[in-house]
Amino acid sequence: MGKERQPAMKLTVSVGGDERSAHHPLYQEVLRVLRDVGLTQATLTKGVMSYGHRRLIHTTMNEITIENLPIIIEVVGEQAKVEVAANLLAELLGGHGLIELHPTTVVRPALTEQEGRKN
Repeated sequence: MGKERQPAMKLTVSVGGDERSAHHPLYQEVLRVLRDVGLTQATLTKGVMSYGHRRLIHTTMNEITIENLPIIIEVVGEQAKVEVAANLLAELLGGHGLIELHPTTVVRPALTEQEGRKN
């Protein structure tokens, strides 16, 4: 079975788990924007330790500082949709969080002739 390679763009958003937007967790608003733009299959990962520009370490290992742990949201999609999402997210995040864009390649099994006719 052959493989099909397609160019794509990866969007990674890092926000603090305690950050909020309009009384909702900021990471939920990020996921809403990604869905509304038409991107599919976003993944949210919760970090166990981090530090930011203030160099304050956040960790689950110390119950006293168990706050604002990082949330990483990743999605891969068409460049145009990802760039629209990145611009909307930049407005939403303001000075909170980090947005990264990386060109990438998606590898999928090539469609058989019969599967191609179904689509």
